[in-house]
Amino acid sequence: MKISTRALAYISILTGTASTAAAEKCLSGSFILEYEGDCDRETLVEVFNDQVFSGAKSSACDGVTAEEELDAQLAAAVPSTTIEEFCANIYKNQPEVSFTDILKKDDNMAYEEAFFLGHSSLQEEVETTYEREDRRATSVLKEDGELVRAHYQGSAQTKKTEWPKLPNFASSGTDSNGEPTCTTNAAMCCWTKDRQAADNNGNCNRNTYSRNCVDKDPGDNTNLCFVDMERGAAATGNSGEGLVAFPDDDEGAIHCHGLAWANDVNDASVRYKGNNLFFVSMYDHMYKRGYVENVPGAPMCGW
Repeated sequence: MKISTRALAYISILTGTASTAAAEKCLSGSFILEYEGDCDRETLVEVFNDQVFSGAKSSACDGVTAEEELDAQLAAAVPSTTIEEFCANIYKNQPEVSFTDILKKDDNMAYEEAFFLGHSSLQEEVETTYEREDRRATSVLKEDGELVRAHYQGSAQTKKTEWPKLPNFASSGTDSNGEPTCTTNAAMCCWTKDRQAADNNGNCNRNTYSRNCVDKDPGDNTNLCFVDMERGAAATGNSGEGLVAFPDDDEGAIHCHGLAWANDVNDASVRYKGNNLFFVSMYDHMYKRGYVENVPGAPMCGW
């Protein structure tokens, strides 16, 4: 992670004003820490020692470590803070892109909800040459999914992507910031169809796109044992009960990919779990491989 210039300026202002009730510090004046990397105690103490403490300490700092001085500097600030609180505040206020800003359909998540259920035009359309008199192809995934590529190469490289607030990913669990999260700290997507040829994935065939790429299979990496219709209904909205079993590999070709994250809300896997979900569901598997659509009775992606 890059510590932004705004965050660096905040460090300077923060430590420039002392509190009379604060812990004793041996260095006076303000300072700026400039670096790229994680914001945690070990890293900040190392940077503080290299950029400030080792070159500025005097006899007043005899017997004082860089960690003790940094703690004292932050405690003396107004408002008083700690390394952990400071880093948590930086991470919490990182720029975040709304999930609806990726496809730019609307602000109510209706299209995104359909997408994660395994529906929407991106899921259901297949490239064809039958719709135009000049036989030029329509429903070309690389064209229809251009905004997915743009987000991946643009905002997703430097900003957090919002975790979508949808029934697929809803549970009774919340993280320490009060945000809804999956109780298992994991999510998974499963696809049943390949809509794109010539990408070395699945068996969609470009030579006969309109005939042989309508209902083709993704690369099979999963054995589906059963679908819990009642549990699936919580996300899909479709009524159902009981189990649908698939013995002896009767389900056909299915491709699944999961993602997981840590318990610590400041861990990179938590802060960027929205980016990971976007990468797995929209960019890597749909845009690059053409994998789409859900297992009947279950959402395409969920926890």
